[in-house]
Amino acid sequence: MKNKTLITAIIISLILGGSLLGYGYLNYKYRKEALEQKTLQDTKALLQKQENEKKDYTAKRKAECYDIEQRERKTFTNVESSFYNEIQDTCYVHYKTNDYVNYTEEDCKKEFGEFTPAELDCELGQFYKTF
Repeated sequence: MKNKTLITAIIISLILGGSLLGYGYLNYKYRKEALEQKTLQDTKALLQKQENEKKDYTAKRKAECYDIEQRERKTFTNVESSFYNEIQDTCYVHYKTNDYVNYTEEDCKKEFGEFTPAELDCELGQFYKTF
């Protein structure tokens, strides 16, 4: 009888121990997954915030570039356009010029090299300033 009680106690202990181990493992997995989900959400939120900040900065710089163009138009009569380059974070204001009126396409290629922005500006009779 003592042996049966001992065996029953051992079996009950094993069942309870296994249940506690199983519960602990499942709890660990749940917490680990919840932490991974939170980390993923935090990362997405950070990326979204950075993207919004970049969009806001770009919009601000484009507006500044347009303001520069308008200011230049008040000072000079030959302002053509402006362009904000996001990669270089630079505002370009284009002006029309008569400096290259007598230049031919060959003259521009010789002066500035072939297939360069300066050659194209020469052919179009333009130049630009950066801000």
